[in-house]
Amino acid sequence: MDTAPDPGRGTRLASLLNRPVVLLATGLGLSAAAGSGFIAVVNHSMPPIRVAPLPGLYFLLAAIGTGMFAAFEQEMTRAVSRALALGHSEPQVIRHQVRNAAWVGVGTLALVCAASPFVTHHWMYGDWAVFAELLIGLAGIWASFLVRGVLSGRRQFRSYAITMVVEGLARLLPSIVLAALALGSTWSQGLVFALGPMVAAVSGLLVARAPIPYADALGATETAAANAPPAEAVQAQAVVDTAPENASAGNAAPDGSALDNTVLDTAPETANQAAARLARLTGGVLAGQVLMYAMPLVVTGRLTTDSKLAISVASAVGLTRLGLLILFPLQAPLLPRLTAAAALGRMAEVRRTTAALVAICVAAGIAGIVASGLVGPWVLTTVMGAKVRLSAVLLMELSLGTLFLLVANILQSALTALNRQQTVLFAWCLGVVTMFVVFAVPLGPLTTAAVASIAGPAATMALMALDVLRVTGGRPASARRDEVATHKGPAAAERGEPAPSSAHQANVR
Repeated sequence: MDTAPDPGRGTRLASLLNRPVVLLATGLGLSAAAGSGFIAVVNHSMPPIRVAPLPGLYFLLAAIGTGMFAAFEQEMTRAVSRALALGHSEPQVIRHQVRNAAWVGVGTLALVCAASPFVTHHWMYGDWAVFAELLIGLAGIWASFLVRGVLSGRRQFRSYAITMVVEGLARLLPSIVLAALALGSTWSQGLVFALGPMVAAVSGLLVARAPIPYADALGATETAAANAPPAEAVQAQAVVDTAPENASAGNAAPDGSALDNTVLDTAPETANQAAARLARLTGGVLAGQVLMYAMPLVVTGRLTTDSKLAISVASAVGLTRLGLLILFPLQAPLLPRLTAAAALGRMAEVRRTTAALVAICVAAGIAGIVASGLVGPWVLTTVMGAKVRLSAVLLMELSLGTLFLLVANILQSALTALNRQQTVLFAWCLGVVTMFVVFAVPLGPLTTAAVASIAGPAATMALMALDVLRVTGGRPASARRDEVATHKGPAAAERGEPAPSSAHQANVR
């Protein structure tokens, strides 16, 4: 008797590889491997004097590109997700974000050019061709973050992952070819590496023409709002905007999801609002970069007389922060989902989704702490080649700081979705201030490393968590009733008129 063929392992494997998290993890892995692979290729194929300027190019592109431009992707994702959820004009919000990003990009390039004598002398060994390639690379990173923000906002995660793969291959394959043909030089290898993000941005523009799968991820109400003409979109969204005050106690949207007691701000985002939010988020990302890199720089700077210990501390920081790599495949799908839920007033969904991702990060962080205690010292000395063996306790303390950084980055996505970019800025700045207070206390270098790596991220995480709970209504019902009386007055509260929610106030700001 003939039976239907079993889909088999091949079909199941294809289904697994088609999942957004797996695709994004694959793209991230290849992109990260391309950077390390590029350094390995040039180290093995060129004399040291020719290789010397290229690590400076590599690190400056990573530091400046991430610090100044990473916020573009998050803000573009938020703006596009919100526009699609509420039926607003997607091209308009894209234009706002590109115009604001252009000002930041031009200003960044101008500052880099102003510092060109110092940059070229200290990091590029006087090679001005490599400095020009730095400018090319920064322009490419600027464009790639914006393109990926559009793709992420549309939930085109397959296309998003393709841009990561393209960037990795565009950097690594030509470099290998040049090395194999003995044609590699400082300027040619540097140009190949600098052009990678630009090639990725172009590939993103091509794959962005694919149909938007946004409706697949949202319910019937959001689908109608995202695809209908403006007038119809307003009507489709009205069932959400006019939710009664007791909606959170059991009412539901047409798609079956619970509606919170919120009065939503569904107006299109203005150019000034977009600029202010981008400025705050960019400041927050910059402060976050300071929080991540200040500790190893300050501590190793105090160990100038013990270079072996300084190298061991720097290696330990790199080892214990490997857990941060899991953030990318989690954050890219998270932000558009949270933005749509927040725009539609589903604060309970925002809390649940954020809590689930925080739980994953805590589990990963605890696993990292345990691994650091069990095999960390061995990996540090045997695999990474550190000359000084650091204690397992110190490595576990550094891993605890990484756990706090993981959670803080997830909470940053939630706050961005809730239009609370000012909290992102204040929280990272609080972490930086806390860390520098630790630096001012007369402690030993290793004690300073342990305390600073925990205290700064912990302060940031705590402030972010409190604001997420406050804005999404994660408070006692009595507190929310008191807020009704405060904002609308006792008579209005008795009539059952809805009070402006914290989410609405955040959107207005």
